[in-house]
Formats: sequence, structure tokens, C-alpha cells
Amino acid sequence: PVFLLVVSTIVFLQFELPVADTQESANVAPPPPERAFQNSVIRHGDTYFFRYSDHQENLEYRYTPRTGSFHDLQIIVNGESPFRPSNYGGPQFLVQGKIIPIWETDPHQFTYTASLLEGNVLEVQWQARFGLEIIPYTYRFSIHGKTLRIEVESPSRRISAFTLDRSEETPQGGLLKIPYLPLVNVLFWRRHFLSAYFDWEVTGASTLEPMQEVISKQSLAFAQTAYYLPNTEGERHPLQEVIYLTVSRKLEEVLPQIPGPPSPYRQLLAGKVILDLWAERPFREDAELIRELHNMDIPDLIVIRHNWQHCGYDDCYPSVLPANPLWGGDRALQELSEFSRQAGYLFALHENYVDLYPNAPDFSPNLVALSPEGEPIPAWFNKTTGIQSFLLKPSRSLEVAARFSPLIHRLYHTSAVYLDVSTAVNPSEKVDYDVASEGNARLRTTWEAYRKLLIYERQAHQSPVIGEGGHHFLYTGTLDGVLAEDAHRDEPGSLLYPLVHFDLLRLHPHLIRFGMGFYPWYFAQGTQPKWFGYTPEEHYRYMATEIAFCHGGYIPTPDSLGDIEEQKAFVKKEVNLVAPIHRRCALAKPIRILYRVGEKMLGIEEALFEGQPWQIFVEYDNGLQVWVNLHPSENWPVNLPQPPSWADFSILVDGERKDGVGKSDALSYLLPPNGWLAVT
Repeated sequence: PVFLLVVSTIVFLQFELPVADTQESANVAPPPPERAFQNSVIRHGDTYFFRYSDHQENLEYRYTPRTGSFHDLQIIVNGESPFRPSNYGGPQFLVQGKIIPIWETDPHQFTYTASLLEGNVLEVQWQARFGLEIIPYTYRFSIHGKTLRIEVESPSRRISAFTLDRSEETPQGGLLKIPYLPLVNVLFWRRHFLSAYFDWEVTGASTLEPMQEVISKQSLAFAQTAYYLPNTEGERHPLQEVIYLTVSRKLEEVLPQIPGPPSPYRQLLAGKVILDLWAERPFREDAELIRELHNMDIPDLIVIRHNWQHCGYDDCYPSVLPANPLWGGDRALQELSEFSRQAGYLFALHENYVDLYPNAPDFSPNLVALSPEGEPIPAWFNKTTGIQSFLLKPSRSLEVAARFSPLIHRLYHTSAVYLDVSTAVNPSEKVDYDVASEGNARLRTTWEAYRKLLIYERQAHQSPVIGEGGHHFLYTGTLDGVLAEDAHRDEPGSLLYPLVHFDLLRLHPHLIRFGMGFYPWYFAQGTQPKWFGYTPEEHYRYMATEIAFCHGGYIPTPDSLGDIEEQKAFVKKEVNLVAPIHRRCALAKPIRILYRVGEKMLGIEEALFEGQPWQIFVEYDNGLQVWVNLHPSENWPVNLPQPPSWADFSILVDGERKDGVGKSDALSYLLPPNGWLAVT
């Protein structure tokens, strides 16, 4: 029931949402809690209270309009002292060519009117005065579960950015990077998590930039800024944003939902392992490797040849045909494809519809994206050739792909495709500001264009599309698999906490992820990539992490692994140990994620507070249970109540590592660092 009670200057609105009715239409807001809860909106004088309550927790977002910024917004958790999630969040005004952030203004410059719409939406219409110039903008606040939803808009083109600024009154808070969610950071404070981000599906901005900086002992920049840059005619789009601000004791409840249907190729890709071929060598040498692996009864590979293009890798794009004569030309590449097919492997070639090279026969200046200053936007620089590529207009990427992809599929009989760059980068970095381009100066135009490109590639190759990882969370529903590079890390991946929650709970239902990113960066030494010389223990580290995240196996370019016997041994171990677990978890739903803290199995919240998120347990709805020990030095004893019907393990037996797959009668297993146990 919904009712309205008016007493003097107090307005009270309360609404209880049954669990079954809390899901909104597909959006990227955090999900509402699964348990029953109440939301209410109260006005007391000039202050508005947006409240959440259940049998465990009480949250309050308190808004008192005074400054026109989000300094007017405070959060109170369970009656504790308030804090500001966005200290001076708000517009940056463009006045007589000068950018004026809202924290450099005076409250006397602002006037407002406020009203409750439809009972539970607060609309505040602001006017900012700069001399004779008035810049209007509007906030609309509403609460959905634990999330405060804020719509922000303005008809003016005098707003150059909208920032969520930094927290305040959050002493001893911490910044938390979420693997595979590079646009969103999380504030961890008082055993609560806080996220604040713009809805990337409706943003009108040119760029969204995440912030990550400790400002002071009690202030952290963890959210985002949306920039509105001018097109080549100097025009900016009007401000239009939706912001989600969420606080919760549970990490899962502050992470974005990811809309979109599951890939139709998930079942085909489950249990497969990527073989990544980058070497500059004849196609027939790779064909010989494929033949040897097949003779070893190695199943279920996805063979990706990157360096095949007519002019060589990262050169002359998009003019990639015919195949490079240095490596044997079309005939030899067709043979590589045929050997892969006969072995039962999928075969994919590297395609790129982002970088446009001026030495390409198909190059045209009309295809080049322009900066706000009207200059061609640089893309990848080929250090080997010294040739600078330029950004292909995203709005024309599908048009260019249509010239090449169907022919590539027809010539080389591809059964998959690897799409470079498009899904790896923040679309903010690939925006076309050319006034002649429809949707210019908007990152959403780039995002939509690359989504259409993915759909087209799937159709052109009649097979799954595997993308380069980084920002692949933006492309669920259109992407089938991804080489899971994590764009959210600035240190070697091997050193990071295994925070699997966003990847397993949000991405896992949609697409198949392979590997943990490129080996040279995953095992980088400082700022230097490690190109070769990977130790057996590093391979176990990589495999154990793949298993924790339920990622498919990944084999780096074999020439980085040693001689041919070392290459074959590496492939065999990856396929024999990782693929059987992936085959069982890839289509299953995670139902429990716990961490070993001392002698207890606890949630990620307690594990982070105690600094012990290294030993992880995941249970799936099909009965699969997985223990992975990523602690750098501690062993982990695991005891089962009864012998498993099936097990996949890397454990210690009499002080030596032992791997195995199949029936096991043991009840006790000792997991070394980088060891695991999976059972059904």
C-alpha cells in the first residue's frame, strides 16, 4: 500500500516492495536486496530523507538544498555519524570561456524550487547566476532499495562537466578496485561499501572518467566525472545523466547489474581453451603444431592467429587481404584453418576495426574521427614501422567491417573471430567529435556502434565473437567470449586479491571468459612485462586463478614457453586441469562465495576487513564445489564429509605437488599456494 500523511511541514511517504516486484526493467543500477524491505521518503522543513530499512539495517540519504551541489547530501548508516559521499559533486560551469567548478561558487548565487512528484520523487530545479547569465539545471531524487537514483539534466550548453567529487568525513576509508569493472571503484568504510557512478547506457557525456585517489585522511575520490566536450563547431550537448549512489554491508549490493541476454554460444565455448598464436612465422609451422597437439589427443582448442594480415600485424588496416605472403599467403593460411577444423578446433583470425592506417589502400580521410579541434585522432602507434594509425570513425566501423569480414570468413573458413580493441577500451577514448557525424561528441555513440559491430561480426562469421578484454562488461549480450584482460589493474595481476564477485555474479551468466589476461602483463616485474621464462609455479598461479574465476583455459603464444616439448607439456597441463572444471562451472550458477579467515569460512566483507581474501570457496547450483588457495605462503587443509564422485586437484602429497582428475577416495586434501580442489 502507498499512502501520504501530511502533518504541518512534515511529509511522509512509505512503500514496501515485495521481493518479486523489485526488479526494474533492465538497467545498470545495483540490484535491490532479495529480502523484504521498506523505502520511505520524508520531508521535514527543508530537509528530505530517503530511507531504507529491513530487519538488519537502516540507511538514510539526507538532502537539504542549500549550495546547488551534492555537499547538501549526507548518508547515515544505522544511526551512526553522517558522512558526505560526494563532497562538492555537481556541475562545472562554462562562463565567458572560463570553467568554474561548483566548489568555487557562493551559495548566494543559487536559487531553487523543490517539489515531490508522484509522491516519491523529489525534483529540485536550480538556477545558478553568474552576473547577468543564468544557468538552470535539475536534480530528481528517488530511492530504490538501497540505491539513491539521481537524474541530472540541464537545457543549457554552459555546463562542461558534472563531477561526483570525493567523499568527506570517511576517516580510515579504503579504495577498492573491482576486477573487470574498470569504470567503477568502491569505497570501503565502516565495514560498508559505497558505489557512485553514472548510467553508461543513458549518459549524454563525451567521456566518463573514474577517479581513484586518497585526498586526505578522511576524503577519498572513488567515483566518476562526466565531461561534456565541444564538437568541431564548438557546441556542447546539454547535460543529461542518471547517477546511482548505493551503500550496503554487502559488496554484491553496490555492484552494477549487467543487462543483456546470454550468449547463444556459451555451451559451445564451455570447456574450451584458447591457443593464442602471435609468432611471426610461417602458417605451416603453426599447422604442424596443431597436428602434433591433435596427435596428443588434446581436445577443444580455439586457435587464434593474430599475425596474418597482408602487410603484417598492426599495419595497413583495414586492408588486410590477401594473407601475408611472408608466412605463406592464402593457401598456407587455408591449410592452417583446415588442420584446425580436422582436429575439432575452432579457428579464428584477428580483426581490427578501430585503428586506421594511412598507408592502407582503403584509407580515406573521411573515415578518420576528429578531435574537438578538428584534428585527426591518433590511435595505435606501430613502434616497429614508425607508422601512426588514426581512429576509424566508430559510426563507420560496421561499414568497413562489411567490406572484409564476409570475405575473411569465406576465404579462411573461420569458425570464430577475434575482435581487437573495440571491447578493450573505455569508449570515452574513441569518441568522434566531427560535427558531420551523427551522435558526435558522445561516448554512447561509440558504445552503440561497437555493439552493432559485434552483432555484425557474429553474423558475418556465423560463429562466436571473442573480444579483447578490458571494458567487455559494456558489451554483454553482443559478445560471446573474451580474453579476460583486466583494465582495472595498475600492478601485475598475479598480486591482486581474487575478488570474483562482479565477474562471477554479473558477467558469468552472459559470456565465457578465457584466461586472466596476457601473460607478459600478468607476471610483469615492476613496470616491465615478462615476455618469456614463465616458471611452473607461475603457470599454477595462473591456472588456479582461472579456476577461482571460472575462466576457460588460455595458452600464451607458444614461442614464449620454451622448446617444442615444453610447449606441448604446457598445453597438456592447461587442457587437462583447467578445462574439466570449466566444463562444469561455465553454465552453472554460483550460489555461495566464501573466504577462509582464520579457521572460519566467511563472506568477502569480513575477509577484506581482516585482510585475508586469498583462500576462496565457490559452490555452484549443479553441485560443483571449488576451493582455491591463492595465499602466497600458507597451505590450506580441506576435509570432505564423504569421498567425491569426481575431483580435479593440485595438492600436496608427502610434500610434493600432485595433480589429478577423476575418481578420488580421499577425504582430506592439502592445498599448497596456487593449489585447488574441485569436486562433485
